[in-house]
Amino acid sequence: MRAISSVTSEQQAERIRRYYEEKSRTRPRKGGSWTGLSHEEVVERVLNEFDEPGVPGAQRDYMRAAAGVLRDLAAIGLPVLAVQDLYQLRLNFGPPIGSKPIDYRAAVPVLLDWITKVDYPPLAHDILHAVSPGFAKKQARPVLLRLFTRPPAGSPFTLDNLRASLGISLGDFADPSVADEYIALALDRGHGEARSGIVQKLPKTKDERVPEVLLSLMDDSAVAPFAIQALGRIKYAPAKPHLERALDSEDWNVRTQAKKALKRLD
Repeated sequence: MRAISSVTSEQQAERIRRYYEEKSRTRPRKGGSWTGLSHEEVVERVLNEFDEPGVPGAQRDYMRAAAGVLRDLAAIGLPVLAVQDLYQLRLNFGPPIGSKPIDYRAAVPVLLDWITKVDYPPLAHDILHAVSPGFAKKQARPVLLRLFTRPPAGSPFTLDNLRASLGISLGDFADPSVADEYIALALDRGHGEARSGIVQKLPKTKDERVPEVLLSLMDDSAVAPFAIQALGRIKYAPAKPHLERALDSEDWNVRTQAKKALKRLD
């Protein structure tokens, strides 16, 4: 099979700009096409459009909150108009390359700098999503661990839903090198449900303490379903009597996960 031609950062930046120019032509906008405008001029025009009557306030707030990170992304050759475009857009380069997602690995340090500073929750969510793929793991994990354990005052990551999303991302980054930290977080009941994603992925640490840690968490209503799910995945036979007792739990999710785990043990 012939190797697919690579794309330079300059070609990618130009294709991103062309994507938005084409979009501006197909969707009528105040002031006309964006062709020939700089990224800053486009952002300014979008902000002005969002100030128009009838535009939802959430869109205005997002663009205003994102202006700084979008400026920094454009400076490194990624002139997107929304953080989620980094991971949602596919750019058509034509043959022989075809359609490709944006390669935004170079953006990870920029995004990690901003994730500790943003104060608008939807933007914080999008940045977290952008730094959660495996290619960002080495750089992102220490930053996300600090955000989880010591979020700055007023940070969106003090909110329950974003803390839960942060825990899920950290769980996806689990490996043997962070076994001690992850086990400590899993056992710290002060983190509540936010650590569910970490508990669920503890087996990825391959640490011999994990089965007993998971057993000890079966009486913690905040994370019990996730501990049970993990026990089933590692097929830990000594958990069977504990799982059988969990079938009588008042929590439907505990009962559901216990039933599934027991099937894995059979």
